[in-house]
Amino acid sequence: MHLSSMKKCNFIFWITFFSLLLFFTGSSAFATSPNYGLKVNYGNNQIAQNGQIDVFGSPGQTVNASITISNQSSKDQQYEVHFYTAGTTDDGSYNYVKKRRPDSSLKLNLKNYIKPVQQVVTVKANSMQNVGFNITIPTKKFTGYLMGGITVSPYHQKAETSLTSNGTLIKNKYSQGLPVKVRQAQGNKKNPEFRILGVSPTADKTLKSRGVNAHVQNYVDGFLPDLSLQATVTRRPDDHKFKVKTTSGNPQSVAPNSNYQFYIDWGKKTLQAGDYHLRMKYTTADKTKSWIINKDFSISNADAAKYNKLSGIKPNYTWLWILIALLALILVLGLGIFFGRRNQQKKQPPMNNQY
Repeated sequence: MHLSSMKKCNFIFWITFFSLLLFFTGSSAFATSPNYGLKVNYGNNQIAQNGQIDVFGSPGQTVNASITISNQSSKDQQYEVHFYTAGTTDDGSYNYVKKRRPDSSLKLNLKNYIKPVQQVVTVKANSMQNVGFNITIPTKKFTGYLMGGITVSPYHQKAETSLTSNGTLIKNKYSQGLPVKVRQAQGNKKNPEFRILGVSPTADKTLKSRGVNAHVQNYVDGFLPDLSLQATVTRRPDDHKFKVKTTSGNPQSVAPNSNYQFYIDWGKKTLQAGDYHLRMKYTTADKTKSWIINKDFSISNADAAKYNKLSGIKPNYTWLWILIALLALILVLGLGIFFGRRNQQKKQPPMNNQY
């Protein structure tokens, strides 16, 4: 959401983000902020003591899960506790936030099988409080994972604001989180499967960059964290002179049945209209597994001009001016020759016909 300022071309962006502490280790360690901390209480259906609710159960079974909130302040505190279905950020990170449209491949949404999905909990000063959840294992068979996360934040907290050097107003709210993973059998493991839904040109006016977004989908209920990714764009057909390569700066942990936009930077190159091919390769950290996906796409003249301009590149009219100059020169020379011959003909004496 953004609001127009009183000055021309000045916009103030209100950005609310949550600092989610996603993965914690140790069976009794609290994930903490200056005022409160979280931990998972491991039950009989817990897969491993890995800092997250990672449970299994038979179809139709209700599994009880709980977390502990530690209030480390000297006053009673209230906390908002929410469950959200897992998704993927555009930098390829697994997360769980409120505003997200479910992926088209998601058939079993974990938020429909966990109760309550939201509650307000009061924790007395310098004490701990358990918060429980009932997870009903779906009767419909699935072989991978249903995933999401529980977020805990101070109730009615006031946002902290800061102003960046370019006039952007940042509005921060603090939150902590714990991942939730559900399976139908303790030994269930499933890898992700990827495909590219589409490729579209894009640009960033602030960073003065341009490139394309690859709309990638993990269309199954599989999950494998910390994948590396290399994306390569070439021109079709078989133009080896043009190549753009991008390597993911962050490990890719794509949530089951989710999609995201992976940005491929064009670097110093300008966007050119034409036909292209995208090849993306995901690889596990131990190099034992990889996934290769491909997609042909095209960039139109209109989109190339639009996004080049948006990224700060001014059109190069040098060849147009050269062409105009050449045409003007040809026109002047042509007129000169024409009028020169005409004047020469006028100066010649008339020929007398003899009989």
